[in-house]
Amino acid sequence: MIQSTGHFGSGAASPGRVELKIDSDPANLRQVRERIEEFALSAGLSREDSDAIGLVVNEALANVIRHGYGGATDRPILVTAETEPGAVRLTIRDWSTPFDPSRLPVKKKGELKPGGLGLVCIKELMDEVKFSPLSDGMQLTMVKRGK
Repeated sequence: MIQSTGHFGSGAASPGRVELKIDSDPANLRQVRERIEEFALSAGLSREDSDAIGLVVNEALANVIRHGYGGATDRPILVTAETEPGAVRLTIRDWSTPFDPSRLPVKKKGELKPGGLGLVCIKELMDEVKFSPLSDGMQLTMVKRGK
């Protein structure tokens, strides 16, 4: 299930914002990715940057579902995208067990073992990344600036 509030758009006086409330069902990933990519394009980012944002959102949500919620398909996730001058700010909020991603083993360049590539992708493709453990979950905030 996906519930949407806000609107797609841009402008200094009324910055664009979209908020998607979803269940942690992997079947929702494609639609969320497409909505966020569309939002990024409407905010003036290039197709390349919009595609990068879509990939990162997909990876982050997959990590929440797989690791945070242990594969449960009925847990809440809130995805918010907002325009900033020349950029898009994304926030992914979940109610899973808080964790510190800096304590995870570092993936070595060229290592082919499965797992851990989502975080590498997020850090490489976004300009700012902040994981915030909360008392009742996690919040990931990311910014992508247009080229």
